[in-house]
Amino acid sequence: MKNKTKTYLLLVAVLVIWSIIGYKIYSSLNPELPEVVLNDVEASFNPKTGIEIDSFSIKTTDRDPFLGTITKKSNKTASLKQNNTTKQEDSNWPQITYGGVIKRQNSNEQVFVVTINNTQYVLKKGQKVDYITLVKGDNTSITVRYNTTQKIIPIQK
Repeated sequence: MKNKTKTYLLLVAVLVIWSIIGYKIYSSLNPELPEVVLNDVEASFNPKTGIEIDSFSIKTTDRDPFLGTITKKSNKTASLKQNNTTKQEDSNWPQITYGGVIKRQNSNEQVFVVTINNTQYVLKKGQKVDYITLVKGDNTSITVRYNTTQKIIPIQK
């Protein structure tokens, strides 16, 4: 009788332990979901339609970024060799340099990088900046108009 009592007590303890383990597994697999309260808020979404503007600037560097040395030497003798007639003709023109052409992959529209008085502009054909109109251009040169006179400017390398 003594052995049967211990057996029954152990059997009850094992059943209690296994029922606790089973309840924990069951409650973790089927958790109680909290009540969701929906707020009746009326809001309208009005996205702003912005115009996409490509703005960038390209600047030349005279220094090697890895070695820190100067890659170009300024050539002052070439500027002294210009004749005086072109200097008088160019004296009333602003300083204009042509940096290159940029073309989008998905369109045929070309955009030209032009530096006017040390300020870079991105111009399309027919666009006017500081009384200077871009008449036409290609990969090697552009034609600009200033005060009814036209001038062809080659690309700067």
